[in-house]
Amino acid sequence: MTVPSLNLEPGVFWDYSLSRYTRGDMAPLAISLQDNHNVNVNVLLLLGWCLENNFIINLPQFKAVIEASSPVEKKLRVHRAKRKEAHPDNGTDPAVYATLKAEELELERQQQRDIVAAFNEQSVVRLGQAQSTTGSVFNASVAAFINAYGLRDNAEARRLVSLVIKELS
Repeated sequence: MTVPSLNLEPGVFWDYSLSRYTRGDMAPLAISLQDNHNVNVNVLLLLGWCLENNFIINLPQFKAVIEASSPVEKKLRVHRAKRKEAHPDNGTDPAVYATLKAEELELERQQQRDIVAAFNEQSVVRLGQAQSTTGSVFNASVAAFINAYGLRDNAEARRLVSLVIKELS
């Protein structure tokens, strides 16, 4: 069934993201995808949310979400580099580092609001209960995500995406 204006709430997605990001090996896997394959971790978390809630987001919809995340993503990349350089191991005051981390989290939250707004503008498909409980239905969101980030021919990135999905299940 097609669901226009799903209205995913930013706070709900933030809470979901925090709970999943800290689960098992999720954080290091996500960071590896981010640092080595230019994957946006917040968009990766949206993929997880879609899988867990039986929604299918297709390639054009993922591209719209990624585009909406781009302005803040540029700011985040600059800020992340600044924060990493200011790590206390490099002689920086831990309070300065903590401030930079807090600023980065606020940028992440802003990006998630942009992602949720773009997602809510899409008409997404939701798998029915009978389909989702069989365990045999492939959620096409995974293929759309892989194609949106150009990872189809990148075995390492696809392996990491598979590991992330396993962490979520």
